[in-house]
Amino acid sequence: MAFRNLHDDDARMMAEPALSIQQLSKSYQESELRHEIFSGLNLQVSRGEFIVLLGRSGSGKSTFLNLVSGIDPPDSGKIFINCTDITGLSEHDRTRFRRHHIGFVFQSNNLIPILTVAENLLLPLELIKRVTRADRDKVAGLLDKLLLSGRI
Repeated sequence: MAFRNLHDDDARMMAEPALSIQQLSKSYQESELRHEIFSGLNLQVSRGEFIVLLGRSGSGKSTFLNLVSGIDPPDSGKIFINCTDITGLSEHDRTRFRRHHIGFVFQSNNLIPILTVAENLLLPLELIKRVTRADRDKVAGLLDKLLLSGRI
């Protein structure tokens, strides 16, 4: 019987990049014109490392985020998040992966109007059926600190 050393697994995980992009390409067809957004893009981001996307409107920032999150598939190339090749996943599995491993803060308000503020905040945990009483208490405390407890 073989036993795994969890410390070895932790060390391996720390050595692997959090995000690895290999030969990523994406383009869009607009009427008769083909717009190449990325071609042969390579990038590695280590755990704890931060990157910033800068560029003018239409330069591909949102497209990049949609690709890395698995919302849109690339034309070609590979995207690994914590060693998982999300480009090899079905659309359903990409959605499940995103639900469990990726969070977005949108530029514009994307709250669901029929939900309360607390329900909007807890929705990601509700979707994976992992919301706890402690989570509800944490949200209530946060809304109280932000003077929004009346909207709970």
